[in-house]
Amino acid sequence: MSSLDAQETSATVHQWRHLANRHQVGWGETLLIALNIHGLRSHGDAGDTIRLKVRPPDTEVFQVVVPAGRDTSPFTVDDTELRVDGTPVAEVVDVRADNAVSGYLRAGGRAATVHPYAGGDETGTGAQEAYSRLLADLAISLPPDMTLSDVEEVTVSAGRYPNEDEAIADLTNLRTAMSSLDMDARIGVLSSVVRTEEAMNRLADQVAPFTLFLDADYPSHGTAEAGPLSQVLAAARGRGHETSFTYTVGNDPLDVMREQLLPLAQYTTVWPSLYILQTPTSDEDAAHIAQPADRLDFFLQARTMLERIFAPTSLVPQPWRCYRGLWYREYSGEPLPGPWI
Repeated sequence: MSSLDAQETSATVHQWRHLANRHQVGWGETLLIALNIHGLRSHGDAGDTIRLKVRPPDTEVFQVVVPAGRDTSPFTVDDTELRVDGTPVAEVVDVRADNAVSGYLRAGGRAATVHPYAGGDETGTGAQEAYSRLLADLAISLPPDMTLSDVEEVTVSAGRYPNEDEAIADLTNLRTAMSSLDMDARIGVLSSVVRTEEAMNRLADQVAPFTLFLDADYPSHGTAEAGPLSQVLAAARGRGHETSFTYTVGNDPLDVMREQLLPLAQYTTVWPSLYILQTPTSDEDAAHIAQPADRLDFFLQARTMLERIFAPTSLVPQPWRCYRGLWYREYSGEPLPGPWI
């Protein structure tokens, strides 16, 4: 890619390279951030959202999940080349529709993400059996030298449970299913409904080891009496749980984002999932705080601000946790370790 001379390089690529230099962010990082922002112009019948495994001008392969069918996007895929306004910028290793699945592996098989069981019998037997089947299915995709006992983390991507009791009951069923398969992995949940001190105690007794990922995009969901999200994280951490949160970058101005996330950072023990705001259609562009022409600059500024917010901590991004994130290969000018998928 770097052999292209100036006459062969699109004006968009020139502009993005200028932004990368100005913000002191690597070209591969900038490219993947821009791909998350803009999505793909089209890609046959792959679907509205697609998974791309991309090798930028580096040796590693990264995975992103982006909207397709974006007429305003400069990105296209031509055979195995990712192009920006016609300029080849990266190799596409794999492209497929982002179909809904009940669970998948991450971090080279060391972590799994699953969706909650939706049955709901009083004894929990149905949920336990469903989780056992799901985990057994995931075991088929593990690397040859690994078993389920090597999985270190199972995260339930729950969205919003109706209430704390149902959340804890479901997580307890998952723990029972895992125990029957000789799994002692940490269980995590993405939900803002689990918030009270009583819930933290029950999780310690029935589910731990445990990680709470609060949804900072919906801070009001859950039990209001538990207080702000920072207090919930503090309570969870005080009970011995790992703590983190998710947040979509692009909804709020930078100063609002800073004010909202600073109180959370001091109680966070696992790097949060900080998502790039994607708009599946052009009609939804108004959701962005930044205008399309200024969007990449905004996200590069946000990246720098977030690095400053978390500078007092020892945390660094784990790229495999977030397929539409702001970090891939480097953080604050230093290389990030893998795994990346």
